[in-house]
Amino acid sequence: MKTPEYESGSPWYQSSIRAMLRRAVPSGLSAGCLSAATAAAASADTSGSPLAPINAVTHCLWPQRALHERGFSLRHTVTGFAIHQAAAIFWATMFEALVDRMAGPAPSRRPGATALAAAATVASAYVVDYKVVPERLTPGFEAHLSRRSLANVYVALGAGLLAAALLRRPDR
Repeated sequence: MKTPEYESGSPWYQSSIRAMLRRAVPSGLSAGCLSAATAAAASADTSGSPLAPINAVTHCLWPQRALHERGFSLRHTVTGFAIHQAAAIFWATMFEALVDRMAGPAPSRRPGATALAAAATVASAYVVDYKVVPERLTPGFEAHLSRRSLANVYVALGAGLLAAALLRRPDR
């Protein structure tokens, strides 16, 4: 049963959505940077090209070139990183909604629930990325990373989300 405070037009509901989105941006940026760094490190170890997985993200825009681009380019590296960060913020929005429900306003006081929210979010991200969307919309990392390295990228995404929530001051 809906209560009045959960109605979409109520001031409480609107302010809670805004607060969740304000938390999702820094959470997503930290998780996106950590997962991109993990992908870059894994690719540098195996192929010598740390930028290849980031460039591969742009295969949704430039399918002929993106998967073969190994060095820095504005077109592939900057755009790929921006797409990756936007996706991380998208997943951080889901994470923050789960944290609100599972851990409440002070996630550092319920680290187990917060970790569960992070795990549920990255599991959902993996399923959507590799089982739901068409191949052209996959992240592209899989073209340059082993399965283990790809799993580490998702672990890093979850760790970034978790760290951002646990380190956040309770009043934010």
